[in-house]
Amino acid sequence: MIKDFSTVYWGYLPMTKEPYKVHGKVNAFIGPSGHGKTTIWDGLRLMLGASHFESKRTFSFYVKNSNWAVVRVAFYNLPVNGLRPFESARKFKDEVTACCRIYKNDQNSWQRDYYIFDGEFNDLVDLQTNTKAYSEAALNVSKYLQTLEQCLGVTKEFRNLMAMSPDTIREVVNSSPREIFHLIFDLKGTKDYKKRYDESKERLSVQEISIERAEEEMEQAQSRFEETKQKAQKFRLYQTKEKEVKEIELKLIKLEYFESQNTLKATNEEIIQVIDNVKLETDKVNELSVQVKFKEKEIEQLNTEYNRWDKFEEQANHDITHHTSEKRVKDTNIKTLVEQINELKLIEPQSIDYLVQLNDVLVESLDQKKIDFSQVRIKLFELKQKLSDLEKDFLPYREDARKFREILEKNKIPFIMLADAINVNPEMSKWQEAIEAYIGNNRFRIIVEPENYLPTKKLQQRARYGARVSLPNKGKDFLVRKVVPYPSIRSAINISHQEKIEGFLKNLSQVYLVETVEEGHALQAKGIESVTIEGLLQDGDGAIHLKYHSLCCGKLAIEEEKKRTKELLSIQEEIFKKLEGDIHKCQSELDEVNTAIINQELLAKLPEMESSYHLILDESKMLSDLIEEAIKQKDQAKEKKEEIRKKERNAGIEQSVFNEQKTQALQKMNELSMKHDVLQTRLNSLASLVQQALSQVKALGLSDDDVAFIFYEVQGSAFRDKLGNFLTSKEIQQRLNALRQEKVELYDSSINDEVVRLVEAQEGQVELLIRNLQGLKEDRNELERTCNDLLFQFRGHIKEIMKEYISEFENLADLLKASTKGRLVEITPEPETWEIHLFIGYDGKEPVAIDGPDLSSGQKASTSLMILLAAISDNSNGRTAPIMFLDEPKARVDDDRGNEIGQLLQITDIQYFITHQQGESLKTIDWIDHAFTCSAREPDKQFANPLILKKHARRSF
Repeated sequence: MIKDFSTVYWGYLPMTKEPYKVHGKVNAFIGPSGHGKTTIWDGLRLMLGASHFESKRTFSFYVKNSNWAVVRVAFYNLPVNGLRPFESARKFKDEVTACCRIYKNDQNSWQRDYYIFDGEFNDLVDLQTNTKAYSEAALNVSKYLQTLEQCLGVTKEFRNLMAMSPDTIREVVNSSPREIFHLIFDLKGTKDYKKRYDESKERLSVQEISIERAEEEMEQAQSRFEETKQKAQKFRLYQTKEKEVKEIELKLIKLEYFESQNTLKATNEEIIQVIDNVKLETDKVNELSVQVKFKEKEIEQLNTEYNRWDKFEEQANHDITHHTSEKRVKDTNIKTLVEQINELKLIEPQSIDYLVQLNDVLVESLDQKKIDFSQVRIKLFELKQKLSDLEKDFLPYREDARKFREILEKNKIPFIMLADAINVNPEMSKWQEAIEAYIGNNRFRIIVEPENYLPTKKLQQRARYGARVSLPNKGKDFLVRKVVPYPSIRSAINISHQEKIEGFLKNLSQVYLVETVEEGHALQAKGIESVTIEGLLQDGDGAIHLKYHSLCCGKLAIEEEKKRTKELLSIQEEIFKKLEGDIHKCQSELDEVNTAIINQELLAKLPEMESSYHLILDESKMLSDLIEEAIKQKDQAKEKKEEIRKKERNAGIEQSVFNEQKTQALQKMNELSMKHDVLQTRLNSLASLVQQALSQVKALGLSDDDVAFIFYEVQGSAFRDKLGNFLTSKEIQQRLNALRQEKVELYDSSINDEVVRLVEAQEGQVELLIRNLQGLKEDRNELERTCNDLLFQFRGHIKEIMKEYISEFENLADLLKASTKGRLVEITPEPETWEIHLFIGYDGKEPVAIDGPDLSSGQKASTSLMILLAAISDNSNGRTAPIMFLDEPKARVDDDRGNEIGQLLQITDIQYFITHQQGESLKTIDWIDHAFTCSAREPDKQFANPLILKKHARRSF
């Protein structure tokens, strides 16, 4: 914990006789931007090892009025649990002073050195001017950081926390569960566990590499051994193949000589047989050619006869079709005449003139009903459309008003229609008709602004719109007669846009609503206008009944129009159904009269129809006889055609057989001729081959007796396969080729007898490498056990500190009356993948995920700070808590949330140094213990005023 601080040439802060005392809790540097509070704050952070400052400032920004500066901080070194914090650095007094000297070196670049004194030290200027005198207390940056970590627990991770900006701290709550886990472990965890586990993993990894290298070396030795071993085996096999090839070559030469002699003899015999077969096939071809010609002539004669009968059949078919078609027409006519004659005999004679007159009357009546029906249907459609519009709350404007409104909307001209702005009060609804009747066509007046007045009048002229287009008219207030006991039309309605349309309704205040004609008559006698519920206007000029045509002013108008439209629609539907029935009935009567007229006309033709019936009946019988005769001729022609076609098919089959036999004979004859030529060529070639084979045999040194013995030798077992079948020269040649290929593949110029001797030496080397690999694997197993034990310890340590952290987080939340939950999630056995999930609920609400959308920005700021404070606070173990630096922790939150943050700073056992804008009275901030007010340097002065310390007695929480 810091006791006090002082500086020389750091910023514009002047040197003081006494160091600035600091409080054990919350110390704030207060002042507007540019007054040096962050400069002083960064100086204290420098004493805890910080190397990065706000806005990437360098030492040249902080060292003013000189090329050197010194920042001094005194730490408490009182015993804690019997041990002083700096005891490991051999500092045993109650106070330890640390200084940082910042200066320019010989290369004109900034450098810093640290000094630690056991006890009080304040000679800061002397530290610069007499540096060598303090060399025993000097430490380089690395050694100083190490001392801070050992004595105060200020780690690299803690310094990273000090360097966080307010925005970064506020965004901690939005970090992932894994990022928060690592942040907590970096700030709270003991690194020895992780260090020992990482070192064990590293040793195991090195051992794995050694095993891989040993395995690779052993595999290479085994590979060399196997390669040498295979070469030796290959060399022996090559020698065996070479001997076998020579034996097969001798056997092949003998067998080829034997086969060539036999092939020559067989070829001679085959040529003789082929010549005899060629002569036989030639005679056969000649005989078949004669038979094929005879059948061709027979088929031609049959085809001519078939065509003659086919034409005969075609004519018969034509006659049948023609007579049948005529008979079908006659029979249809006969059937129709019979039906008509029988029906006409049942018709009662009537006066055609009477029927014609009746038809004219019915036609005229039907036309009139159709006209009435069409008019009713149009009116019914209009009522249905009107009701549909009313159900959608569309005002029932007059047709020209509706169209003109659409024109204005299309031209994007803002307007007010008087009907839109008028609503009858519900309690005055019974006068709705009378009010709208009195207002009349004025309901459809259009009011527009001056800039749209001329364009609107042009559109009015083109549309021929009958109501007025006007400019807004506010009007003047009119006095209401107090002696009239009736409501005026103006009092009965509500008006929107009163400031624009009141002037067009100025007379409504002087017209009163009465229920009876007598009441209106009495008012007329006094010179007062009135309108009855039924719409009778009584004024000084007499009385007149006003018609409203349709209601369109306000919601009540729509409801009333709905009601009346439904009533009219029901009436019109009844009229529609009645007219529709009358039309159907009249049409039916007219159809009956038309049918009667046609029947009377046919009845007059009955004698003529009976005469035609008998004539057509005789013609039909004659056609039947003609059809029967044509069918007989057709059947005869079909029978003859079938008989001829059968003979033609038989002749064709015989001809095909002769042609096929002839083709086969010709093919065979050609094949035999070709075979003779091939055999003759082969014979000439074989004679040469036999002579060549004989020369090869004699080249082997065989005598004539040995050559003659070959014919007996090839009959022995040496020239048979395993099944006892004779081998051919082709089979032996294939075997020889295979042996030669195997011999070529086995040949290796690098292989000799020396390779065989290397095999034994390499085998011993492989065994030695195998024993070495087994030893390495045993060592690896021991390292794995050690690594697993350390992992178990590491996991246990993490679970313990995370349990403590969650408890600390819950304690901090309790101070803000917030409920929390937390749990550690082990994703995999490796702690690197673990996560911590935190939940919090403010103001009595159920806890929600800290990074969710349910927390306000102020709640997120408080939660982020709690996450960090819970990580660096360790009250349960009684350890000295580190020092905390926060840059404007209350920034961008409201006062209530800011006081909550301050409450956290007061409750935790940590010493805080914060910056704070001078934006409010310290009387409202009871969680700042020491407030150091900073001031800006005046232009004509070298330094700013000294810090002003204000001690604040905070209230208990």
